Order: sequence, then C-alpha cells, then structure tokens
Amino acid sequence: AMVGLLGSLVQLNKAGLLDCILYLSGVSGSTWCMASLYKDPDWSTKLDTVKDKIIKRLNGPEVSWGDIYAKLKKYHKKDNFSLTDVWAVMVITEYVKE
Repeated sequence: AMVGLLGSLVQLNKAGLLDCILYLSGVSGSTWCMASLYKDPDWSTKLDTVKDKIIKRLNGPEVSWGDIYAKLKKYHKKDNFSLTDVWAVMVITEYVKE
C-alpha cells in the first residue's frame, strides 16, 4: 500500500493532476507513505526527490536493535502502553525502516 500510493502520486504528477488534489487520505500502509511525504512541507512540488528518499530508505539498512529499544522505552512512558505498541514498533521498523 505504501509503494502503491507513492506510484499513484507519481503518475498523477506526471499527468499534471497532482496539483488538483485538495485532500489526501489513506488507511494502513498508505498512511506510512503519507507520513513520509508530510515530513517535507513542499513534497508536492518536488515529488521525485521525496520519492527517491523513500525508495532509498526502504532499500537501506535495517534499524538497529538499540534504536528499536529506544523507541519502545519512549512509548513505555505513555499511560496507555500495550502489546500493540510493541507490535507497531517491530513492524514499522522492519518495513518502513524508521
């Protein structure tokens, strides 16, 4: 879904239709793409650069166990920490490498 949304946005940009979009919504994996896009406020004007960054990150090295542990410690401080948080950190770091 992450790669699918990115591909759709690239094609909309090539067709000159990306500028016509007022809102972007998604669920599940497509929100991972959206989160990566929204890190750059001007993503729609430089989609190719943002796309290349996302692809480079996805093909890059895995996140270290130390970084994963640091994320879990951060989430553990919240009042509503649960097994879902552990699962989310493991999945996101494996697939999205953030």
